[in-house]
Amino acid sequence: MMTYILGIRCPQFALDIFSMVMCKIAQKRCKFGLKISINPVFSLSFICVNMLTMAHAAETLEQAWGIATQRNHYLAASQQKELAASHQVAAAQANYLPKVALESGYLRTETEPAAKINIPALPFLKGASLPFAQDSAYYGGVTISAPIFTGGKISSAVSAAQAQSEAAQARTELTRSELKLSVAQSYMAVLRAEHAVTVAASHVVAINKHVSDVQALFDQGYVARHDLLATQVALANAEQLGLQANNALALARAAYNRWLGRSQDGVVDIADIVDAGALVPTQAIAPIQTAASGDLASLLISANAQRKELQELDQQSQAYKKQAASVAAGHLPQIGISAGWSKLENRYLAEDKGWWVGVLMKWELFDGGLIRHQASQLSANAEALREIQEDTRERIALQVRVSWLSQQEANARMALVGKAVEQADETLLLARERYRSGLAPNSEVLDAETRRLQAYSNRDNAIYDRELARLQLQYASGQL
Repeated sequence: MMTYILGIRCPQFALDIFSMVMCKIAQKRCKFGLKISINPVFSLSFICVNMLTMAHAAETLEQAWGIATQRNHYLAASQQKELAASHQVAAAQANYLPKVALESGYLRTETEPAAKINIPALPFLKGASLPFAQDSAYYGGVTISAPIFTGGKISSAVSAAQAQSEAAQARTELTRSELKLSVAQSYMAVLRAEHAVTVAASHVVAINKHVSDVQALFDQGYVARHDLLATQVALANAEQLGLQANNALALARAAYNRWLGRSQDGVVDIADIVDAGALVPTQAIAPIQTAASGDLASLLISANAQRKELQELDQQSQAYKKQAASVAAGHLPQIGISAGWSKLENRYLAEDKGWWVGVLMKWELFDGGLIRHQASQLSANAEALREIQEDTRERIALQVRVSWLSQQEANARMALVGKAVEQADETLLLARERYRSGLAPNSEVLDAETRRLQAYSNRDNAIYDRELARLQLQYASGQL
């Protein structure tokens, strides 16, 4: 149910909240004997506007991840490759099943096929010929064949295809994790750039205020023109810094929109991941699932067990080994059974149609070493992937250690930045007061403002470095 107040569409829950608020106000008025005049229509309109504003919440990191995973082309390509690998498994398994074929055709010869008759006992038949087929005929038949023994050729091929399928699944999960990390980095870059714009704007305001103070003192003859020029140069530099910050924000938003498959000049409205005032996270990001987030040994164990690169390389190596076994099975005899029904149009035959069945065997006794070399090639590829896997394991261990150390550093910085900002603000106020009193030079104020700008930048960098380090550690340990 919807109600319209002053042209504003108000939901029923807003009306309920308004009624509760009015009741509370009435109770307070009666309790204290106060006469309070309230415009109910205006109050209800104000509540509705606030409710509608709250309904449009800024985009969170979790929501960004969900959108990106639905629209990313690389992830979609990985999913298609995973689907292709599953079809490859089904194709390999199909070799277990019998094959049924239907054959038909028409044959035309120049003359009727005939056999010469040469019987010594019947010399009068010498030179005669006896036809045994027509010069034109239709033929057709149904054939069914199935393998009986292949020496493990089919089973090894199926195992190889299954390993490739599992490798494709690991690649899809790896692509998803890499995408989430990239989106998180872009998300943090936008927040960092937004804070940089705010800090740059406050820097311009602070320098502008100081320029006004210096101008007033210069007009009264209390300071030299050098002070006025120095502050004006500082203001120009601050405005330039603001332009650079706004450009960096536009670039960060364009990159963020690209990750989410949106127009690069689209509006970006994202929720801040931390409360800069309290320096605590405002979004619930899944914690690292270890005994303790600072337990490096547990993180290394988690990375070895869960990193998808290692799983992908392991399955690819297994696939090469199984392919080698499938090729090597060609040294063994291949036995199959074949049966069918056929018909040949031929008036010379007593019976031109019928059933038949047979057992077939093929055994490659000598192939010049072809099968052996092909199997050795696949085995060498498997060993190469094993070496790459070990190198990747060492690289991942280093990545985990670097991410863990970065998180420790970020946590240590967080203990300092809050107090540094307070001290920088107070230092600037004291410097301004000392300058206006003639107790400090102009450079002291400009230096104090520069230190304040650096303190705020350090605070923002520490905040987002900490959150990004936490996500990078989750990725490095295979938990993102």
